[in-house]
Amino acid sequence: MSTITLCLNSQWQGCESKILATGSQKLASFLFETKPYLTMKQINSNSLKVTNGVYALDVLSEGFVDTLNSLKDSDTSKIMTVGATCDTELAPVSYLNHLYDGEMAVLWFDAHGDLNTPESSPSGHFHGMILRTLLGEGPEEFCKHIERPLFSSQVFMAGIRDLDETESEYIDGSNITVGLVDNDLVELIISAGFSKVYIHIDVDVLNPKDFKDMLMHTSGGPTCEELTQCLSSLSKKLDIVGLGVVEYCGKQKESALKIKQMLQNSGVMDNLDLDK
Repeated sequence: MSTITLCLNSQWQGCESKILATGSQKLASFLFETKPYLTMKQINSNSLKVTNGVYALDVLSEGFVDTLNSLKDSDTSKIMTVGATCDTELAPVSYLNHLYDGEMAVLWFDAHGDLNTPESSPSGHFHGMILRTLLGEGPEEFCKHIERPLFSSQVFMAGIRDLDETESEYIDGSNITVGLVDNDLVELIISAGFSKVYIHIDVDVLNPKDFKDMLMHTSGGPTCEELTQCLSSLSKKLDIVGLGVVEYCGKQKESALKIKQMLQNSGVMDNLDLDK
């Protein structure tokens, strides 16, 4: 029988935006309601600096190791994370990919590629390097703790529309699949041989005309209804072993309700056994 662990990770230094810590706390309280959940320890420092091309590297790497160890201690088989920034996904995806021996797809709903390296990143913010790190090409401080990096053939991206040139080149030279946010996405995953999926949702994947409570507004993208329909197709045909919802600012109460409705109406909550 599967066991699910609910996590709140408010570590914000991946992009220097403290509002995301508050947003993640509000969203976790709203989504998890009275269910028990793990609150990942926030690592703080008064001397944040760029080290080896990464802002707050020491803080983020310490937080990653602490979170990864917490998940190992939980001995869980499914994880739902509400995180401040995209890099809070590093520990849950790493843990589950090792647990399932690489037999899971990773679906990346995001307006951005998150495929930079410290050398190519224009900002030094780790939230733009997280997927590349999961693929085994990130800072050594993280990669040495990732027991099984992702293969590019495990990665499916949807909603991306703001890529750096180096990210586009990386995708072109890899086996990453880029699809549309529609019902065909599930067929791409199944045809690649996967029955399990981890779903990453950066709320900036959504069209800012329909959903405004995100850090980085990027024109275009799916509406909440379109994403709900896509998630519904995934929920019906795949086993969702993990879910992350990140980069939510928490400025508008009704926006948290929109996220909750997407997850409930699509069947994602049932698939994760959260509505039982």
